[in-house]
Amino acid sequence: MMTLTYIFGAIVLLGLCIFVHELGHLLGGRMVGIKARVFSMGYGKGVLKKKIGDTTYQVTLIPFGGYCSFYGEDPGEKREGKGYEFLTASPWRRIVTVVMGPVFNLIFGVLLFYIMSVVGYSEETNRILIPGEYKMAGYVSPAEKGGLKTGDVVVSINGKSVKSFSDIQAAILFSDGKKIDVDVLRDGNKVTLSVLPKMEPGSGRYSIGIMPYTKGIAVTSVVRGGAADRSGLKTGDVIFAIDSLPVRTPLDFSSYLQKKEGVPATIHFLRGNDKIEASIVPGKTKIFVITNARGAVDTIVGNEQFIGQIRSGKVRVDGKPILAYDEFINDVTRVKNHGLILDVSDKRYEGAVKIIDKAMVGISIGFVFENVDVKYGPGEAFVQSIAEPWEFIVMNVKGFGMLFQGKMDVRENLSGPIRIAKIAGDVLYNRGVADFILLMAKISIILMIMNLLPIPAVDGSHIVFYLIEAVRGRPISEHVMARIQGFGVFFLIVLGAFVILNDITMLPFVQNLFK
Repeated sequence: MMTLTYIFGAIVLLGLCIFVHELGHLLGGRMVGIKARVFSMGYGKGVLKKKIGDTTYQVTLIPFGGYCSFYGEDPGEKREGKGYEFLTASPWRRIVTVVMGPVFNLIFGVLLFYIMSVVGYSEETNRILIPGEYKMAGYVSPAEKGGLKTGDVVVSINGKSVKSFSDIQAAILFSDGKKIDVDVLRDGNKVTLSVLPKMEPGSGRYSIGIMPYTKGIAVTSVVRGGAADRSGLKTGDVIFAIDSLPVRTPLDFSSYLQKKEGVPATIHFLRGNDKIEASIVPGKTKIFVITNARGAVDTIVGNEQFIGQIRSGKVRVDGKPILAYDEFINDVTRVKNHGLILDVSDKRYEGAVKIIDKAMVGISIGFVFENVDVKYGPGEAFVQSIAEPWEFIVMNVKGFGMLFQGKMDVRENLSGPIRIAKIAGDVLYNRGVADFILLMAKISIILMIMNLLPIPAVDGSHIVFYLIEAVRGRPISEHVMARIQGFGVFFLIVLGAFVILNDITMLPFVQNLFK
């Protein structure tokens, strides 16, 4: 089910955004009398075809994306001098035809924003939390230095209204490291504080060390036979307290467990809308910390699941099959200060091993952020559907500038179709349809921006060429155009190869191969 959701999400998001773009070219051409030879939903040979007027409409075997092919658009094609031929038409008519592709992406994005603003959706709250992780080892987050506290509600930054955590992120990201004035509500009173963002190492992004306020921690998986399983916890439960301690982060929960080894504790959790209590006894569990030659760290938890893998013959130490947990501990202990190779199912770990005893209950946990509901009336929604795309466009244009200036890491911030497809699947599977539609709106707008860049072989370059032709009164020579377009195609191939390779190396299973 999860795999199908990811495939469906990728096809719908990228397919619709590309289809809308090509539809814009088709209708743009019709507006100025330029005829399309073929309008295709998907690439390759059409399996369903229908000719209407001079245009053949087709659906291919895999209706993913599409294209619009005009009469007389190939410079090497023999033209009859008809006004409906693309290159025979005046530069201004060609400009309209080309520019309508990106314009339709913008219209599509605005329309989706409008629909969601009327229907309503949820965003991560503008109430903040300063995690305990940011207070360890003497580190003090910029937010805490500036006087911010967990539970503060950020209402504006540098005088600009803030409604969600994404608004906070945008303001910090483009602060350029300068102090920001943050207005917060604290115990019903408005407080103004100055905070100096700090660059996150390697990411090229500014941060102040905060996250959205949480409702608790989510149980993302339960180890069969573990303490949590015996206590009745299930995947999807949300733990909000243990004994009398409120739980906001995984660290809150984990730290408290260390004080309760072998002693019953009462966990309070939500299952749907029901509040449930259960007694749980944390047990001592061995954690095997593997540090490789590059300093990268992996961990293996010696829980019931891992013991089951040993019994199934799926664990090897330096190539030797291990069939008992005690045997594994003895082998690892004997060579723990030296490098060894651990094979666990289909994963390989290599490096020095350190063994840590830790109280655990046999669950994987993650954050559950508090959300705010966003919904507008028809009039307000219209204003919002213009304002949000505009802010998003400005943010992306500034982001491109920061990439070219070297202020943002290219590998971390440049995504191609593979990573976009993964993001689409993640959002649809984990966050739902509403967030998926908003993501589609943003991707459509990004496609508009990318297609308007004056890069040879994309829409932006054609617009520039036709503008030059309109001003000069004659087209650029075919020889010069061929050289420019040839360079553009080469550039796009190199860029595409880099982006796709970068996307692949960012996939978790690929990163595991090189750990």
